[in-house]
Amino acid sequence: MHHFKPKRDLSQFKLAFLILIPIFILISILSDSWQEAVLVNMLISAILVSMLLIIMYTTSYKIDGEFLRYRSFFLFGKVSISDVRQLEVGKTMYVGIKPATAKNGIIVRYNRYDEIYISPENNQEMVQALLEINPNIQVIDYTEK
Repeated sequence: MHHFKPKRDLSQFKLAFLILIPIFILISILSDSWQEAVLVNMLISAILVSMLLIIMYTTSYKIDGEFLRYRSFFLFGKVSISDVRQLEVGKTMYVGIKPATAKNGIIVRYNRYDEIYISPENNQEMVQALLEINPNIQVIDYTEK
C-alpha cells in the first residue's frame, strides 16, 4: 500500500479572502456599529480558515492493490486503477471532483467520461505507482514543456 500526502498551497486562502473582501465591506456598511461589523467579519474569517485547514489536513491519497483511494474532509471515494485510461500531469482542473489542495496536480481520467483532480506532493511518484499496476495508462506530462 502506498500513501501519498497532498501538496499544500496557500492559494485557496488568498482566493477565499479576495472573494470575502467585498462581503466584509458590505457588512461594515450595513451594520449599526463598528464593533458588530468587526465581530461578524472575524467570525466569518475564523470559520473560513478552520474549514480550509480541515480540508488541508484531512486530504490524502492511497494506492492499495487495485484502487486509488482519496479523502478530503467529507469528500472521499475510490477509483479502480484498471479503469484509469489517462493521466494529465502538471495540469489544474477547476470544476468537477477535486480532493486537492494545490495547483499543477494530476487529472485522472477513468471509465468513459469520469475524471478527478488530485494534487499529491510528488506527481511523478504517484504516476509511477499507478503505472506499476496498470501500464496501459496514457500519461500526458505538461511539466516537461
